[in-house]
Amino acid sequence: MADPAVHASPKRLPAVRQSVYAFAALAFVALLQIVLLTQKGINWDEFFHLTEIYRFRQGTLDHPMQTFWVRPLAWVMDVEGTSVDHIVLIRAFMQAAALATAAGIFAVARRFAGPTAALLCASAYLSAGYVFTQAFAYRADPLAAACLVWVLWIVGAERLSWNKVALGAGLTALAGLFTVKSAFWIVPIGGYALWALWPIPRQEQLARVARLAVLAGGGAALFAIALALHGAGLPSDTAEASAKSLNSAGSVVFSEGLFPQGHFLLRQIGMGLPFAALALLAVAEWRKQDGSARTLVLLAGLYGMLLTLAVYRNAYPYYFVFLLPPVAIALAPLLDKMTARGRAPLYALIFAANAAILFMLDPAEPLPNQRIVQEGVREVFPEPVTYVDFSGHIGDYPRAVDFMTSGWGLKNYRARGVPEISERAQREPIPLFIDNHWVLHAAVTGERAPEELLPEDARFIRENYVRHWGPMYVAGKRIAADAATIRIEVPGTYTIEDAPVTIAGRRYEAGRTIVLPRGQYPVVAKDPATLRWGDHLPQPGIAPPRGMMMSEY
Repeated sequence: MADPAVHASPKRLPAVRQSVYAFAALAFVALLQIVLLTQKGINWDEFFHLTEIYRFRQGTLDHPMQTFWVRPLAWVMDVEGTSVDHIVLIRAFMQAAALATAAGIFAVARRFAGPTAALLCASAYLSAGYVFTQAFAYRADPLAAACLVWVLWIVGAERLSWNKVALGAGLTALAGLFTVKSAFWIVPIGGYALWALWPIPRQEQLARVARLAVLAGGGAALFAIALALHGAGLPSDTAEASAKSLNSAGSVVFSEGLFPQGHFLLRQIGMGLPFAALALLAVAEWRKQDGSARTLVLLAGLYGMLLTLAVYRNAYPYYFVFLLPPVAIALAPLLDKMTARGRAPLYALIFAANAAILFMLDPAEPLPNQRIVQEGVREVFPEPVTYVDFSGHIGDYPRAVDFMTSGWGLKNYRARGVPEISERAQREPIPLFIDNHWVLHAAVTGERAPEELLPEDARFIRENYVRHWGPMYVAGKRIAADAATIRIEVPGTYTIEDAPVTIAGRRYEAGRTIVLPRGQYPVVAKDPATLRWGDHLPQPGIAPPRGMMMSEY
């Protein structure tokens, strides 16, 4: 498809001015994202990913699949700051990956349209609903998308040199190491490769197919080698751990019926309405310009990954960062037509306005509250202690259990039927508990929730922790006036509060401390009293957080 030239006319802006408007919109959207990455609340998944870097540095990371990125990011742990600071820093690298994806969209779109329309394609992508709010999120999706969009550019290159083949193989392997769902990109890459093959002479087709085969085979080989080398430095059997991870993923991510995350799809359409409307209109424009079988193959490739939304369990908001680059490229002919009519400034304004609205609507509470919790925990426990929470909010402190990372992790935990929290407490004290998810809130309060811990773990939490400050609980016991015995399941030094209490025949005044090993003790208390773990643990000197504690997405 030829690049139509955009000529100046009395009623139309000159091509250069239209390009300036398109580039200004792209820069504005990117600038808003850069600001947002420093202000947006951190999602549970980002906290969890940070804990994997800590586990890698401590030599306890035990699975090689989809953890390769811990190696290039391990240096972040040497930077002074809290878990929140480290995630914000990593987000800057994710934003760079998002900009590399936008550049790849521009590069591929230039094969179907002029530079102004290609810039608009990149702006449409970055401002497209959840892409705007998730493109910098600390996950594998931005990294994989950045690699794969350039593989797409390579397979459609007019001249497929061996240097491009080698680069494509490396990027393919890297994307697979970031996330195994990179395999979904076979659809757009294959469709675009066929489109590029279609018109060339048969002899050249055979030569090009051979080079594409080398690219694919080389990518697979590099992936296997890099995975083995990565796994060799971990305390696990690489092959066994990889097979277990893949089997678990296969049994879960395609097992929840049609449109398992349909509500997020509807939100994406609403948040990125200009993108969704243009994606529909672009199909008609392609067919109008060239309704050949070759075009149909290309369209099937560029739009084909959208079908995964019907069955893929993990089609959460961040997935659209990974999913939509090929669709953004498909907008090129339509946006080229609009540019030829002098409407590039209008579309630039639409994309910029959509991003600005999403920027203003993003809740401001979570990130400041998360910083408050980081500071509060460190005031109470300046030295790391083992703790329970959802996703690893305090990344540089040791977590008692690792299954609380997602709904998937909770589902597997319940399927195993092993009370992992209470079993871990039998091996070592767990002084700290952070109430930062409904499954934990239900455990500590006894309320019902959509997801719950196993009864033994819920009992352990409910009976062995007392609120200390905000969402922070510490090991402790409430002793009722009519209590006869207490059972200590978190051994250590305890401070007696509120009222005197007699423990194992000895009276202790309020304010005294007592060392209690694990076990059951007779008690006598005339008034309600409290045992609080630690030797007069301080209260944080800051007010506890109010409002949202976690960014949903």
